[in-house]
Amino acid sequence: LLSFARKTDPTVREVNLNEVVDKVIGLTSQKTRYANVRVETELSPGLPTIQASSSELQQVLLNLVNNAIDAIERPGGIVTVATRPAGDEVVLEVRDTGKGIPEANLARIFDPFFTTKPVGQGTGLGLSICYGIVEKMGGRITVESEIEKGSTFTVFLPREAPAGVGKAESDFEGDGS
Repeated sequence: LLSFARKTDPTVREVNLNEVVDKVIGLTSQKTRYANVRVETELSPGLPTIQASSSELQQVLLNLVNNAIDAIERPGGIVTVATRPAGDEVVLEVRDTGKGIPEANLARIFDPFFTTKPVGQGTGLGLSICYGIVEKMGGRITVESEIEKGSTFTVFLPREAPAGVGKAESDFEGDGS
């Protein structure tokens, strides 16, 4: 929906995932203070760059971090964002110390319009959109959760973009004809 409304730039470029994490964490600082949530990072130094859309990666990460913050109830807790290399992939993890996701909901968590939030507080599109963006990038997203211990969303992204995924026009070679 956001791509259709031109609110994201799907252009694939070389992206430093650690820089994306830093930017998104900065965007959530006010919400984390209000919710009494501490955000910690475990960013792998020298993380290889990936070929991806920076704005779409920001959208995925912002949604995962906001959901993690929402999952933490009073008196507060911790959200950890981690990156690491893994062969030909780069891994992004968002962990929270929240209430966890009931096992019955895990199979539906990425379905469009599925939400456990109260009416008016969620559309059920966030994780579905994240899933679609990650899949378009040639990656995959998984979730593990334990009630009263928290959840971990893990995003696996290839270092090279799949063929045919929105490269910047300046990245195309040709004779101009």
